Amino acid sequence: MNEFWKWFSACHKDFGVNFENGDLLSELDSRIVELGNFAWELGPGIEMENMLVVSPGGRNELLPQTKEIISNSPSIPNWEFHYAKPPKQWKEPIVNLYKGGRKKRIIASSWQYVLLDYSDGLFDIIIEAPNLADFCKDDKLIAAEIILEGLLGEEKRLVTIAQVDVVSEFEAQYKEGTNIKFLGQHIGQLTDK
Repeated sequence: MNEFWKWFSACHKDFGVNFENGDLLSELDSRIVELGNFAWELGPGIEMENMLVVSPGGRNELLPQTKEIISNSPSIPNWEFHYAKPPKQWKEPIVNLYKGGRKKRIIASSWQYVLLDYSDGLFDIIIEAPNLADFCKDDKLIAAEIILEGLLGEEKRLVTIAQVDVVSEFEAQYKEGTNIKFLGQHIGQLTDK
């Protein structure tokens, strides 16, 4: 881990303004793979100019390891480091999916949700997403997880959401849900009790 940070400290200026240095990105990928089976993102930061995320890749059991990696990160001017993907700074939640070889932009701002509370501290969530009706079940789930992660951040999604179900229309027992844009606030209120 120390070798990784020593290497990153030495070459962090060489990624390029738009992170276009392909050789260095490949080396970054190899070095992160040496640390473990993690995902990663490199790009503009939230508070600083640049950001590196070493992510558990949606696996809760890897959070302690990514936390340890980031806790050992050096202080580098204009860089911030995260152990899980932070919430997106979206004007509106959007995900791109592919159908029939074409990219389709899905806007999730009209999605509704219902939380089902379980005693183990995790919620199941049902998302009503009519604009995903033409997609297969796997694509619906991928889109929903991207939106949930973008709204909540990866860590909060992992520690609060158990099951995700995506429907075109809620069953009668749920009548209507809450707009997806309120999900972070809602979960915060329920988990801060």
